[in-house]
Amino acid sequence: MRPMARLSRWCFLLGRCTPAVILIRHADVAGGGADPALSAAGSARALELRHVFHDAGLDSIYITRWQRTQQTAAPLAADLGVTPVQIDSAVDVITAIRARPPSSAALVVGHTNTVPDIIAGLGGPTGVTIGATEFDRLFVLLRGRLIQLHYGP
Repeated sequence: MRPMARLSRWCFLLGRCTPAVILIRHADVAGGGADPALSAAGSARALELRHVFHDAGLDSIYITRWQRTQQTAAPLAADLGVTPVQIDSAVDVITAIRARPPSSAALVVGHTNTVPDIIAGLGGPTGVTIGATEFDRLFVLLRGRLIQLHYGP
């Protein structure tokens, strides 16, 4: 049996393994309003996301109904040929990710009020916060361990 197949079998039996998950807040927005578009800086950050994760092996991307998450994910999704899945509830994102094989890798583009909940719901630490002006935070959750990074111009 191949090592990943063996790992997948044990993960299923034990219920402890989740896919690798990269979580970000949407990129910088222009102005206010209920559904603002990305600013020029946000568009540049979205292009940087494409560059950073082009070879990361992502096989799924989760976004919300808000155009800022869609625009953040769009360059990477187009580059990978992956159609983003729109899910607005943090609980539903957690459920969708837990249903994926442990060998998969997902990107979640969320918001300041959803990314921390998704991290905690997938076995990461509680208490993660994202400030109102922090658009460069990047979280990698792998087997319950959270790595916090920054990205973008």
